[in-house]
Amino acid sequence: MPEYAGRLTRARDAMDRGGIDLLYLAPGANAQYLTGWRRNRPHFGNVNYPGGWIQGVFVGLRHGPILAVPRMVAEFDLDPQTSTSLDVRILPDGGDPAEFLEGVLREFEPRLGAIAIENRAWSEQAIALRTIRPDAEVRLASEVIAPLRMVKDADELRTMQTAADIVDRAMADIIDFLDPDSGQTELDVAYEIDRLMVKHGADGSSFVTNAWQMGPGEERPLAMKASRRPLERGNSLSFDFGSSLDGYCYDFGRSVYLGEPPDEYRRVHALVMQAAQVGIEALQDDQRTAEEVDALARQVIVAGGYGEHFRHRLGHGIGLDVHEPPYLDRGDTRRLVRGMCFTIEPSVFITGKFGARTEDVVVVG
Repeated sequence: MPEYAGRLTRARDAMDRGGIDLLYLAPGANAQYLTGWRRNRPHFGNVNYPGGWIQGVFVGLRHGPILAVPRMVAEFDLDPQTSTSLDVRILPDGGDPAEFLEGVLREFEPRLGAIAIENRAWSEQAIALRTIRPDAEVRLASEVIAPLRMVKDADELRTMQTAADIVDRAMADIIDFLDPDSGQTELDVAYEIDRLMVKHGADGSSFVTNAWQMGPGEERPLAMKASRRPLERGNSLSFDFGSSLDGYCYDFGRSVYLGEPPDEYRRVHALVMQAAQVGIEALQDDQRTAEEVDALARQVIVAGGYGEHFRHRLGHGIGLDVHEPPYLDRGDTRRLVRGMCFTIEPSVFITGKFGARTEDVVVVG
C-alpha cells in the first residue's frame, strides 16, 4: 500500500526549498502519486462536464490536499477510497467554476506567492488561475514531483514486477496464436494481446498495442501501426505493448521472424540482444549519466555496421507514465541512481528488409 503521507511530506519539503506555496495538479499520474486519486482508463475522445477544467488536487505547505471536482465526477467517477480519504470539494451543477476556484484558493492564503501547476494542465485552468491570482508566480509542478517519482519504492517495484509477469505470460501465449498465411492480420494479433493481458490480471494496456511486419522489397513507413494486413511468411513481426496495473505501466518489445530467418536477420537480432545486454549491465547506481548508457549500447550496433538503422533513444524512465524522465538519450546528463526504472530497447529497422527489436524494463542496481 503506497505511503502517501511520506510522499506529501517530501513534496512539501521540496516546495519549501523551491519557494512554491501551492501545487495544483490536474487528473493524472502526479495526482495519483501524491494522493492516491486514481485516473480513469485511457480512451479516445473528450468526455467532459460543465466546469470540468476545475478538476484537480490542491496541496499547500500546510493545508490540503483538497480535491475539487464537478458534481457529475463526484457522483459517478470517484472511487469510494478517494472520496473518503481526501477532502473533496464539489462544484454544483450550474455553479461558476471561477468563483469556485477562488473560494478554494482563499483557503491557502495569506501565502500564495508561487503556484506550481500541472505541466499539461488545460489552458482554461491556467488562464483562470492567472485571472484570479494575477500577482502569483506560476511554476511547473514537475519541479516538485518529477524528482520524487524518478526513484521507485518497494511497493511501486512490486506492482511493476506483477505488470511485467502479466506481459511475459501474454507474450508466451501470443507465439502459439500466430498463424501466418492464414488470413490472420496484425490487428488480430494486437487485439488478442490486449485480451490476454486482461485475462492474466492487467487493468488494460498501458498504451495502444502495436504489432507490425517489415518485409523484403516493401517501403512501409515506420510510423505505420498495426493494420489489417495479413501475416505473411518471410516477414519480421515486431511487438510493442505493455500492461497497466493499479495505475502503473509496463512497456515491452520483441521481434520474431515468420518462417526461417535469413542469416543477416540472425546476425542483426543477435546484435540487438548484445546491445541490450550492454545497456542493462550499465545501469548501476551512481556510475553513469543517462546519455552515457545510451552511448555504450548504441556503440555495439554502430560497430556492427547498423548504426544508421538504430533510429531512436535507448530507453526512457517508466512508472505511473509510460514515458517518464530521465531519458536514455543524447543530452540527458542526469546521473542514474538505485531505484530508477528504465526501458532498454535497442532496435534495427531497415525499410524494405526487416525489423529487430527487444525491450524490457530494468531497475538501476
